[in-house]
Amino acid sequence: MHHDEQVTCPEIRFGTTPMLDLDFPTSRPPRPVDDPQNLLPIINGGPGQTVSPTNETTLQGARLWSLIGGLYLAVYLVGLDLSMLSTVIPKLSDYFHRISDVGWYEIAYLVPICVLQPLAGQIYTVMPSKVCVKAPLMSQQLISFKHTYLAFFIVFELGSLVCAVAPTSPVFIIGRAITGIGAAGLMNGGLVIISAACPPRIRPMITGAAISLIPLGGITGPLIAGALTDHLGWKWCFWIFLPVGAITAVIIIAVRIPEQAPKPPFRQALSELPRSVDPVGFLLFAPAIIELLLAISWGGADFAWSSPTIIGLFCGSVATMVAFAMWSRYAGEKALIPRSTMLHPLVVFGSAVVAMQGGSTTVVTYYLPLWFQAIQGQSAVGAGVRLLPSMISMIAGMMTAAVLVRRLHYVPPWAIAGSILSAVGTGLLTTLSVTSTTGHWIGYQIITGYGRGMALQIPVIAVQESLPSEELAMATSSLTLLMYLGSAIGTSVGQTIFRSGIPGALAQYAPFVDPELVINTGATEIQHLVTPDQLPELLRAYNEALTQIFFYPTASAAVAVLLAFGLGWKRIGVDNSPEMAGHGVYMASCLPDRDAVAKYPVRFAAKDLPRKSPAMDALSLTNSSNK
Repeated sequence: MHHDEQVTCPEIRFGTTPMLDLDFPTSRPPRPVDDPQNLLPIINGGPGQTVSPTNETTLQGARLWSLIGGLYLAVYLVGLDLSMLSTVIPKLSDYFHRISDVGWYEIAYLVPICVLQPLAGQIYTVMPSKVCVKAPLMSQQLISFKHTYLAFFIVFELGSLVCAVAPTSPVFIIGRAITGIGAAGLMNGGLVIISAACPPRIRPMITGAAISLIPLGGITGPLIAGALTDHLGWKWCFWIFLPVGAITAVIIIAVRIPEQAPKPPFRQALSELPRSVDPVGFLLFAPAIIELLLAISWGGADFAWSSPTIIGLFCGSVATMVAFAMWSRYAGEKALIPRSTMLHPLVVFGSAVVAMQGGSTTVVTYYLPLWFQAIQGQSAVGAGVRLLPSMISMIAGMMTAAVLVRRLHYVPPWAIAGSILSAVGTGLLTTLSVTSTTGHWIGYQIITGYGRGMALQIPVIAVQESLPSEELAMATSSLTLLMYLGSAIGTSVGQTIFRSGIPGALAQYAPFVDPELVINTGATEIQHLVTPDQLPELLRAYNEALTQIFFYPTASAAVAVLLAFGLGWKRIGVDNSPEMAGHGVYMASCLPDRDAVAKYPVRFAAKDLPRKSPAMDALSLTNSSNK
């Protein structure tokens, strides 16, 4: 460039809202900057436009924490709804007089959650969620996720309302399906919003706490459902979601959530939505998941695993999944799950780790309370209280992993260490006996929960900190899908192990008891099946069958150890280029290419930046590249 050549360049000042010039080249998609003032220098295409320190790319203060509280409440409600049904089912069968429909109450909820995960991810990726027609394309009114999230949440609440007023069993099943449709977009949507709204320095901790709310809901669900059913009736197990959910809705509406990536106005996005989603992929993916879930739910309970029905469902699931994979390869980036996301190592191995740990968590959360009730004679409330060591240690493990990732910027070591601890802890649970002391079951839970807490959130953190913003919703939906599938598989396998283990254990220790009677009796009533002098033998047999279930989470956690090595050993949370070493979280991703800087020299109002900050260091580096 000649020195006498005039160059017209945009000027960036601080005080108003940023605009984005689509023609200005950048080295990679913009990402949040871990700066005290959350400054994100964005090149503006017109004169007089400026960047404001108050125009956050993430939220701060009361707005941030109120939003997190609302999202936490929504995620907790999803976990609560998953677990309350087990307590309500006896009352439902008495009320509707349709014992044959009991299995559908869970299937109708679980199927839409799993089937709609990729579609929900595409919707979060494509659709802006606030109608703002007058705002120009990619203007300062970058639309938030809130209305898309609210749409899913309203459907979730509507499903709870239908269940509460259902006069017949088929209407109740429809209500469960509607609830599942709404829940499909809440977990992954909440994680995406957390990624968009939280500063990078606290994002891992906030994410980990959100993930822990699913098992927390699983533990407290039966306790709350039991109290409501005994005192107010089973319908209140669903009415309760409406006033509690209203709190979340008000918070989400009141807080403006920053968008992760620029999106077109609502009307344009709505008109392009049919071309942006993949209907063929969905029509192949949906039956594959439905057949798999039906096989898992019916196998060992309604049908033998070797029956033609179960074998046919598994074969159909494999065939349609192969067809889905072939179609995804053909459709490329326009597929239901884009190829770049489906084959990304972090998504592949992260989803596998989450599936293994999700199954392990569900089995322990579901069957350890049964051990407390049957072997130690605890009530449902007492069994829930005795799970607190597992929950407290799980939260501690998540916080520890979040701090370690933030400090050291590597994820595999903590996923590996957490999976090892989880495998050791669940392995120790297999040694529980009628004579086990308080120290035994507390210590085993602490080891299990702490390891599970470290391992379960690591894949989500790695995806949030490593993938481009436009791929985050789809990647998160993949993780969520595998977590639910892992939980469903874990529950089914645990049930199969228990049902197949009871006859052998009774034949060895208590041959005078009918196995079918034991299988069909609740854990709290098991001690009333025999006389007091026969009770020790029955408890020994029941303990033998129940503790065998914990071999499954032990094996799952052991497999997760191997899978965790695939998460990659690249540093996350910092730019890995030599030029940007030590300049904060993803600072280089916000800067223009050096060629672009030479072509469009930019004047920054450096006086408005803190003297010692990552942003000031980055601007100094940019200016030096011009010399």
